[in-house]
Formats: sequence, C-alpha cells, structure tokens
Amino acid sequence: MAQQEDIESAGAENAVNGENRDVSVSAPEDGQESAPESRPIFPSAPRTTFKMELSFDGAAYHGWQRQPNGVTVQEVVEEKLYRLFGEREHIRIQGSSRTDAGVHALGMVCSFSAPPSPYIPDWKLKKAMNRLLPDDIRIRTAEVVKEGFNARFDALAKSYVYVVNTGDINPFSGRYSWHMEDMTEIDALREAVKHVEGRHDFSTFTVERGKIDDPVRTILRSEVVTFGPLVCMYFLGTGFLYKMVRSMVGALMFVGRGRMTPDEFRGILLACDRAKCKDTAPARGLFLKRVFYEPDAWLDDLPTRPPFWIA
Repeated sequence: MAQQEDIESAGAENAVNGENRDVSVSAPEDGQESAPESRPIFPSAPRTTFKMELSFDGAAYHGWQRQPNGVTVQEVVEEKLYRLFGEREHIRIQGSSRTDAGVHALGMVCSFSAPPSPYIPDWKLKKAMNRLLPDDIRIRTAEVVKEGFNARFDALAKSYVYVVNTGDINPFSGRYSWHMEDMTEIDALREAVKHVEGRHDFSTFTVERGKIDDPVRTILRSEVVTFGPLVCMYFLGTGFLYKMVRSMVGALMFVGRGRMTPDEFRGILLACDRAKCKDTAPARGLFLKRVFYEPDAWLDDLPTRPPFWIA
C-alpha cells in the first residue's frame, strides 16, 4: 500500500515538474459514491483562489456537474486537482454553468480554493493539469484571483453558439452540429432570432418550469452567422434557463425551414407556455462560448469562425 501511494504521489509531482507520464484516474463505477470531502489540513494557513478557463468536448460526458449516474467534466477535473495537490484534500470547484450531457464548451470557467501546500503558481497549474487531463478537456488559462471570487455568481454574461450543418454530413461535422439540409430560409431565421433580444419571460423555452422561481431572462444580443454550409446561431445573455438555448433553436429551425414565420415564432415566445414549444435541438450542436466578468467585455464576441474550427 505504501508503495502504491508513493507511485500515485509521484505521478502528480511529475505533472508539476513537466514530466508527461501516465497518471490517469479511473472514474467511479455507476452507483459508486465519491469519497467524502475532507477537511483542509491547514485550516489557519492562507489559501489561494484560482480561476481556470477550460474547453471540453462534451460527447463523452454526462454534462458538467457531478452526478451519480455517469462521468462528468467536473468530476474529472476535481480528481486531477486532488492528485496534483498531493491527495491531501478533496478540492471542490465551482463552475460558471451547468451544461447538459453532450454539450461542448470553448470557455467554461471554474473557481476553487487551493490549499497552501504544495504551492503551485498559476502558470504551472495550467501546464500540470493539461498533462494529467484527458485530451478532450483542456485548461486554457489559469490565474490567481481575489479571495471570494465565484465563477458562477460573479459572472455578468455568457454566450452560446449553436451550429447547424446545411451541407453534406461528414464524420467530423456530425459530432459538433445538427444536420438540417433543408434549412434554407436564412433571412427569415435572422429576423426571428431578433425577437428573443431583450428582457422576456422564457417559460416557453425551458423544461421543469415548476422548479424555476423566475423565468425572466435578458438576452443582450442574438445573431445568425454563416460559414459556408454551417449556420451558427449566437446568443449572448445575462443568464439562461435549463435547456433554454436548445429549446429556442428547436423552434427556430421551423422558421429556417419555412414552416413558421418570424412573427409566429414571436407568438410562441410571448405565450409563455412550454406546450407551444417545438422540438428541443440535440446537445451535440451547442457550445458554451464564453463567460464574462467585466462590463462590455462581450462587445467583440460575435463568432468569426465555427466554434470547433482548428486554428
């Protein structure tokens, strides 16, 4: 047992020191409970609050937030942090959003409070975590922030992009878009998305309405941007309801296919009735683009390329 502990501790140390060795962690079996959160072993020593921005391919995960019936992004990141900080404390991270199973992210943000020992600077944290994490989860940035920073409650706005492929299916686009080759009414689609801008009751475009105290949200900007056969629907808002973007896209597809007018879409929104909603778009085409913590930082956020473009 002592030998095994030495091997596992060395794995995290190798990641911090830049040695790329296999230190992967097995996910718990379905129904197996995670280890209980331990108390900090340095309760009186100063701690460091980190903010990390990460990207992930959500295809293999049951969403962001920990849950008992499948592996999630939060679970994997927390396991690697546990190894990295010497397996002394189970670190819990706070995500800026709770994406569904299969949804992707370009700029998810999380925050956490790190123990004082071992000391790991932010630049080394990014490198070490990317050596430990699987390839479908990447840390983009890591920085030290003021104590009390919360990735969820300090966020001012978030942006999402939904991708529809109106061209031929290929093995790659099919993983990150909804194929709809008869969506040809792009001008009507552009008119319809403008109806969601502003402050509205979005009860039509959410599920489990009874669990939501206030269905009113504010959309700061909504646009349609095309890149060849790829149609990207962009939504920037101060907050979003559960499955709100996918529900809006499901209805907007009827406009894009000529089966609904922009005014009819507006009527569905104003009805505030989930029963009026159309299909919910599949998760694979949705990307959390960015999370914003400074006023007006989103002014240049409109997509300039498809979210899964490699450049």
